[in-house]
Amino acid sequence: MGSSQQFSLRWNNYLKHITCAFETLRSDEDLVDVTLSCEGKKIRAHKMLLSACSTYFRDLFKVLRTFLIHLLYV
Repeated sequence: MGSSQQFSLRWNNYLKHITCAFETLRSDEDLVDVTLSCEGKKIRAHKMLLSACSTYFRDLFKVLRTFLIHLLYV
C-alpha cells in the first residue's frame, strides 16, 4: 500500500510579498536585534538583512555570534 506522491507547491507573487514583508519589518522596527552606532547616531536593524546585503556584516556577525552584543559601534 505504499503510494509515492509528489506535490508541487507554488507561491504566487512571492517576490512582491517578501519585499513588502521585509519593508514592514524594517519600518516597524519589530524584532530588531542589533543597534548600529556611528558619530553619536544610532540605527536599529536586523542582523539577517544586514548580512544579506553586506559580506562585511555577515563576517562580523559570524565572529560575534557567541557574544550577546546588541550595540555595535561602526
